[in-house]
Amino acid sequence: MDKRNTTRRRFLVSAIACSGLIATGAGVALLRAGSAWAQSSAAIGRGSAGALARMARLLYPHAGVADDVYAAVIESILSATASDPAMTEILDAAIRALNSAQVDDWFEVPAEQQVAALQAVEAEPFFGVIQAAVRDRFYNHAAVWRHIGYPGSSVEHGGYVERGFDDIDWLPEEV
Repeated sequence: MDKRNTTRRRFLVSAIACSGLIATGAGVALLRAGSAWAQSSAAIGRGSAGALARMARLLYPHAGVADDVYAAVIESILSATASDPAMTEILDAAIRALNSAQVDDWFEVPAEQQVAALQAVEAEPFFGVIQAAVRDRFYNHAAVWRHIGYPGSSVEHGGYVERGFDDIDWLPEEV
């Protein structure tokens, strides 16, 4: 068996550990420089799409994941909400709430203030909706799978029996 592949257990532990971290401000400059998020849906606006991409990075920080992946996740959400006025209103409410806590736009303030603003609104109903939408799309992205070493689905390869199901190295073989 190939020990380089990540097991299902290691993937879950990594995903849980990484989802609880708060990113530093190192990616802000890269996100502003990236152009993928700038082609967002007209319903939400380019600045708001950038703010949502930044929110996605703060919620699910992975230093090795390119900003284009976060932008693609937001684009996917915006595409899905183009015909859903209720979700568009949820996204707008999130941007308004984040911006209301600052003198400047939320996207323009330092990372510490962005995190504080997110913590201030995490009890709002829109926060959980956005967090779930980002999580579902982010951890189903092939680039994220490659980054964390997840080999992907095993259904098309005959299941996990030969691809990581039996690779528990700490459990004795015989009882």
